[in-house]
Amino acid sequence: MKQLVQLQQHADDFRALNAELIFVFREESKGVDGLKLIKEKHDTNFTLTVDLGKKNTQAYSPGKMEFDNYVIDSGGIIRGVIDGTKTDRAKADELLAVLKEINDTRESR
Repeated sequence: MKQLVQLQQHADDFRALNAELIFVFREESKGVDGLKLIKEKHDTNFTLTVDLGKKNTQAYSPGKMEFDNYVIDSGGIIRGVIDGTKTDRAKADELLAVLKEINDTRESR
């Protein structure tokens, strides 16, 4: 939850870069009901989803303690991967740096 709270503080910065943050929870035992509680508690507009069986997310963070973050452009291309662990996940400045690079690349075309 720490990452969600930290990123929420930069929601305007993400919006300015036309970015949508999507959080995929793999440990929310209450499933969708738990996500609703999280969304209300942290007053977030970010998209929250759950993959309890790790069916879809296992390939992206295969290690037991891996919690990687992916920056995917509007064409579905992975443009950046920020390694993370359960206790040390991507920070807003790291994600924003990748997003700004994508934005700068588009503007220079």
